[in-house]
Amino acid sequence: MSFVELLVLGATAGLGATIIADIVAVLRQGWALTHGFYCLVGRWVGALPQHGLFHNDIRTSTPVQREAMLGWAAHILLGVIYGVAFVLVFGSSAIITPELWQGLGFGLATVLVPWLIFQPLFGWGIGMSKAPEPWKMRIKGVLNHTVFGLGIWLTITLLNGFFVP
Repeated sequence: MSFVELLVLGATAGLGATIIADIVAVLRQGWALTHGFYCLVGRWVGALPQHGLFHNDIRTSTPVQREAMLGWAAHILLGVIYGVAFVLVFGSSAIITPELWQGLGFGLATVLVPWLIFQPLFGWGIGMSKAPEPWKMRIKGVLNHTVFGLGIWLTITLLNGFFVP
C-alpha cells in the first residue's frame, strides 16, 4: 500500500468515524445540543480575524455569519485530520488488520485536544474546569471520543472488505 493510499484511507476512516460519532451524539443528546455546540465552534472560527484565539466565554461572544456551517466544517475537517493521524501513528497494519484497541486508544487520546486546546481557547478552562458541571462535560467528552475511536475501527473494518487487499 502506497503512502498516498494510506493517507486517503485514513482520511476516509476519520470521516466515517466523525459521521458515526455525530449520529450517536444526535441520538444521545438531540439535534439542538449537538448543532448548538458546533455553532459555537463556528463562532470561534469565524471570530478569529477580529477577536483572536482567546474568548472569555465563547457562548457570550458575538455570533458570526454562517457559524453553523463553519463549525460543522471545522468539526468534519478535524475528524479527517484525526483519521490521517491515526494511520500515521499505527501505520498500514492498522488498515490491513484493524484492532479494536487501536481505535479505542486513539479515540480516547483525542479527547486531550479539546481539553487542552479548544476548551481553554473558548474560555472554558483546561478540561472544562470553568464549566458549571465540569465532570459531567468531561464524561461527555470521553464518551464522544470513545465513540469516535470505535467509529475509526468500524470504518476501517468496513473499508477492508472493499478497498484493502
